[in-house]
Amino acid sequence: MARPKPLPDSLFDSLDRPDNLPDEIAQQIRQKIISQAFEPGQRLPTELELSQSFGVSRNVVREAIARLKLSGYIETRRGVGSFVAAEPGQHNFEILPSDLLHADALEQVYQLRVEIEAGAAALAAQQRTEVQLDTLRQALARVDAAGGDWRHGADRALDFHMVVCQATNNPYFVRLLSLFGRAIGDAVRTLRYGSTGTDRVAQIEAEHHRIFDAIVARDSDAARAAMRQHLSNGMQRRRALLQSEQDPNQAGTP
Repeated sequence: MARPKPLPDSLFDSLDRPDNLPDEIAQQIRQKIISQAFEPGQRLPTELELSQSFGVSRNVVREAIARLKLSGYIETRRGVGSFVAAEPGQHNFEILPSDLLHADALEQVYQLRVEIEAGAAALAAQQRTEVQLDTLRQALARVDAAGGDWRHGADRALDFHMVVCQATNNPYFVRLLSLFGRAIGDAVRTLRYGSTGTDRVAQIEAEHHRIFDAIVARDSDAARAAMRQHLSNGMQRRRALLQSEQDPNQAGTP
């Protein structure tokens, strides 16, 4: 039986005593699996070895391993140990918070969001009920009422998008957007904050109303186009904000 490779001193980063040790340990091991420092089928270091490497108790390591098993990155064999899954991470789709720290990854997540939500808006225009339409109307009113409050405006906007997905009457759209909402919530709030005091806030409100009007009219093509334009404008605004942070002389509002 193949034994785990020896652990070099620098294999894992210092934990610096984060608030949630199991999550931090799971994230570091996950990154090693993604980068293939640990290859599919390879046996992981033992709980004792990992606890010594991270400087934590074996119970903490055990919790981290449980998280990795649940997300499909490893498999455990009683009395033998833990092994990297043959297809790591394929059992559960996830967006890692650490990925969103990189501008390119965040852009790719937004690109995926555009395609999914544009389709959801088109389906909602076909499938929505009158009750769901009323719920969507109320959600839109809450977005409008948030006005220039960037934090509540962002949260109410995410709620509006969720109600659109619910109006598809397809639970998979709802589950996907729930995942997006948790992953990109901070990015959406940052975008709203950066738009405060600009004409972008009024543009966002107008875009939401165009989406709503298309769903009311049961116009799938218009709903798809309105949602795509809305999210694409948000991506463009995010790029402009990023550029302004890098070079204040180039700041601008799309």
